[in-house]
Amino acid sequence: MSKIGQIVATSYGLSMAASEEASRFSAHEIDVEHVLLALVIDDGTAGQVLRAMGIRLDAARDAVASQHRDQLASLGIAAEMPEEARIRFPQQGASDWSDRALKLLTDAGSRGKSGDTTAVLRELLVEPSGTAEGILTRLGHAPAAIAERLDDAEGIRARDARIQGRLSRTHTAFVPASVEDVWQLVSSPERLPDWEMNLIAVRPAHGAWEGTTRTVAPDGKALKGRPTMVRQLIDRIAADHPHHVTWEMRFPDAPRANRRSVSVDIEQAAGGSQVTVHFAWLRGPGPSRPLRLVAPLTRFVARPVVRLALWVQVTALTSAISRALRA
Repeated sequence: MSKIGQIVATSYGLSMAASEEASRFSAHEIDVEHVLLALVIDDGTAGQVLRAMGIRLDAARDAVASQHRDQLASLGIAAEMPEEARIRFPQQGASDWSDRALKLLTDAGSRGKSGDTTAVLRELLVEPSGTAEGILTRLGHAPAAIAERLDDAEGIRARDARIQGRLSRTHTAFVPASVEDVWQLVSSPERLPDWEMNLIAVRPAHGAWEGTTRTVAPDGKALKGRPTMVRQLIDRIAADHPHHVTWEMRFPDAPRANRRSVSVDIEQAAGGSQVTVHFAWLRGPGPSRPLRLVAPLTRFVARPVVRLALWVQVTALTSAISRALRA
């Protein structure tokens, strides 16, 4: 992956996870502490090092909440964080970045730096506000010790989204939940809407399942879509408990439309599970005869947009699986 591509991937991934964590605190701005929480569940070297040092998401969340309370107490304000705070993203909508949090990303991608999550963690360890240092101290770790572990982990390489064909993409993420819990989520047809955000409901239908396409976004905005793509037929093509499941979705009222295939592989990892999602569009019969002559040219012109769309779709799926299990 090019450096620009790495910076974009890092920014997108951290934005999703940090926005989700910020929403638990009803914060509409991503700050340093939310970036730290996002790094704890990072699939790459940064997250692996933090988890190897015993830093888990629940403990990190508690440390952030404790630091917030102490900061308010120092101002003479007594306050308690909600005991059962839930992730309210995407219902709450995307968050803005604070200046100091945005600077972490900017500095991590500056000259001579890789722009990946490891570079962001290195910048966070020396962030001048002391926010990260205070949280890490509560967790029993000094920033310098984590920096040393990062130096020792140079051989670890973050997993990357891999292109598996023109209409498919694969992405791996760390999920702070057991293999069995992930399996229960991704293998149940009734729970598909919890992580396949294209679906609003699923019900049994003729030996398989029928799904209803989402027409309203979680934030209440109407979604544009064709009436022929409201109904979906869903098949579970493969299920190997508790490590693999493949779903296929098609639009019975649009027989020429492409079908969706979503495969999920689950492996045990320190502190949770490694989840790999393979997303693909399976070609249908294609356009009607008059449009077939220009279809190859149209596909060629649209190829960069399709690649980006596939990457967004597969990373959104892995993020949604993680979000559903750490909400």
